[in-house]
This record gives sequence, C-alpha cells and structure tokens, in this order.
Amino acid sequence: MSLQIEQLVKETKKIASDLNIEKFDIFGTEKEESSASAKDKKPFSLTSSIRSSLILRVWNQNQQMGVTRTSNLTTEGLSEAFDLAKSSAEFGSRENIYEFSPECHTKTMINHEKKELKELTPIQELMHGAISAEEKILNASLDFKSVPYNKVSEAKSSRFYFNSEGAIKIEENQISFCYFYPLAHEKDRKPRQSGHLELASSFANLDILTCAEKAIKKTKDHLNYTSIQNGKYPVVFSPEAFLDLVNAFANFMNAQNILDKKSLCHQDSIGQALAANDFCLVDSPLHPLNMSKSYFDEEGTPTRELTIIENGVLKNFIHSSFTAKKMGYAVTGHANIGAKVTVSPHFLYIKSSNKNIEKKDYLNENNLIYVESVSALHAGVNELQGSFSLPFDGFYINDKQKVSIEAATVAGDFLSLLKDIYYIGDEEFAVPNGISPIVWVKSLSITGL
Repeated sequence: MSLQIEQLVKETKKIASDLNIEKFDIFGTEKEESSASAKDKKPFSLTSSIRSSLILRVWNQNQQMGVTRTSNLTTEGLSEAFDLAKSSAEFGSRENIYEFSPECHTKTMINHEKKELKELTPIQELMHGAISAEEKILNASLDFKSVPYNKVSEAKSSRFYFNSEGAIKIEENQISFCYFYPLAHEKDRKPRQSGHLELASSFANLDILTCAEKAIKKTKDHLNYTSIQNGKYPVVFSPEAFLDLVNAFANFMNAQNILDKKSLCHQDSIGQALAANDFCLVDSPLHPLNMSKSYFDEEGTPTRELTIIENGVLKNFIHSSFTAKKMGYAVTGHANIGAKVTVSPHFLYIKSSNKNIEKKDYLNENNLIYVESVSALHAGVNELQGSFSLPFDGFYINDKQKVSIEAATVAGDFLSLLKDIYYIGDEEFAVPNGISPIVWVKSLSITGL
C-alpha cells in the first residue's frame, strides 16, 4: 500500500502539538482497486484507483468534540482538517460526551492471522476473465441476449486507528470478486434476469468461469415462470435473502438505536424470547469464511464473536464505547465514528441449536414459496414498525415442481417472522453478507404483481 501510516502518525502528532490540541483520534482507510467489465465479448470498462480518507476527532478543554473528514492527506490538508475540527469542537455537544474506547490499547487478533498482501493482478488478466465469462454465458443459449451487469475486480485495502494517547492499530486485506447477471429473453415471454456473485481472497483463487456457470443456471431456472395467487403461504428463505432481512431490521440489536428510541427492542429486552427456541444469531467478524474481516472497529476496539440471540432468547446488544458506558455493558467493537457515533453489525452468523432428526427438503413440499432474493430494502422496510413488503425473486414449489414466480412481493412483521420460524436447515452457506442455512417460516403474505 502507498500510504505510510507510521509517518502519518508522526505528522499528525506534530500538527496537533502546533495547534495546541491535546486530545484527538483518527480512523482512516486506503483502497487500491482494479476492475474490468465486458460488453459484446469486448472490453467495456477498465478502471484502476487508489483512494485514501480519514475521519478526525478533536476534543477541547471542555471535552466537546469536533469532527471532520478529509481525503487530502498532505501536510496542508491535514493541518486544515485539524484546524476545522478544532473550530467545530466549540459547537460540540455538552450532553453526549464521547471518550476514547477503554479497549483502544488492547491488542487485536490480527497478529495471529496476518497475511502477506500480493501485488494486484494486471488489469489485462481481469479483462480476459470478464470477456471469457461473458462469452461463456452468451454461448450457453440463444435466449441469453446480454450480460448488462458484470465485473471482475481485485482490491487491497488497509484500515487504521490511532490517537493522542499512543494507541495504534493497522490491518490490511486483499479480496477479489466477480459477478455476472445475464438478461435472457424467450420469444413471446418477458425478459428474465438473475445472476451470481463470487468472492475470494485473491484473484488466483477466484473461479470466474464457475461463477458464470452458476449465473447461467440461476437465470435458466427463471425462464419458466408463472403468476402466483395472492394469499398466505409457508415461505423458505435462501441464506442471502434471510440475512438481508435480518440486516434490514438490525435496529433490534443496536444499542444506539435503543437509546434513541428507534429500535424494535428496548433496554429491558435482554433475556426475553425474541425468536423460535432453536434460533441462534451471532455476530462473527473474525469467522474464517468472512473474506472482509474487521479486527477492530472505528474506535480502535478489538472485534470479537458476540452472541445476539441464543435458543431464541436475546442475549446481547451491539455497542460503541458510548452506548456501553451509558447502558452499563462492556464494549463489543461495533462503532462507526463521526459527529455522532453509530453502531452496526459486521458479519452475521445464523444457525440452529438443534440437529434436525427429520430432514426437510423444500422441493418435496406442496404449495410453498422459496424466496431466492429480496430487493427494494430501502423502500419496502419500515424499521420502526417492524413491517416489510418486498419484491422478490423466487419459486413456487408444488408437486415436486419448482417454477419461477413472474413477479410478487412478500410481506409480514419481522418480530412475528422470527417466532414463526419452524425449521432451520443443517447445512450452512457462506455468502457475502454472512453465514446462514435456509430458514422456513410458517406463513407470510404473498402478493402477485
């Protein structure tokens, strides 16, 4: 990586001293990325970039905090950022007093898992991978007209935190991904689209053609479609769809949302039954299958595995140092700093506490809906009421037949859904936003469009 973080630490300390700033901290990121896309079996978009930015917090003598962001990491840019943060501290809150995390000096797990970053793959190889995959998809069937959404990418990134007390933390990561979403159009039928996203620790480990094959299969599965009658159906969620839904309602586990009274739970919810009695939810940022591990949050607090729900019972909220102190809990490593410190989960892991004696296969069920993916989460979710109505791609299962649904929405209440879970698969699937088995829910409203 091009950014010399140790030199940045020395430079910021000198600037702070020159401006008589005694207390400050910084969280920053740097990302170097190359990507390629294809169109009509030719190169379409080739991009390479290096981006760096940081968030600076400065405290004055009254413990008021000022915040600024900058991507200008020259001496002049840093000086301007410090000066602006110092000035804005005069307008900082006197009620919500933020402090350094009590664990900002605590060592993280990164020393045990550190990996050596490799040079990024030449962009010509990314381009060749994108073209080969697009060609494979277009040659798979005359019904495949184009692959409007496709990309092959590789990136190196670093995250760092340091403060005026001498705490310093640095982590680096490398990741590669590709996705392909073909558009298929049969004669006298509506166009259909699906696709697949694949992640790997490096370009050398990224199986681009297998990703293309999965995209082909998923899209072909949706070519034979039917309309669906409105009504209540038992619903099976794919791992991706269920994790998307849980993340959309993450305010139930979010301590800052609870303090702001913008959560489905409240402070006394700990210990209450929230879901089916075999449902378990863990935030597992350091899970071996997480390609984007975070070893510390933006306050420098080490991350860790945290049980949110165990056997259906709410066990913990996720915290920043501010919410932990306010509510009397330990920090958990979930803070995002800014003018107001926010909280969010890292990598959710859903599992059952019971091994199923009777194995279920949704393909053997009748009159059942399989939700493959949900969309419009920004518009179809009412986080404060707990209700949702979301367009989805999926299938109607009946008489051992799996037929794609032309267009429909799935609607319900999130907390009721958690309690209506009646089967959790044994096989767990790692997807970009977490790990989950398929999850069966007793009944949700399905509306055909």
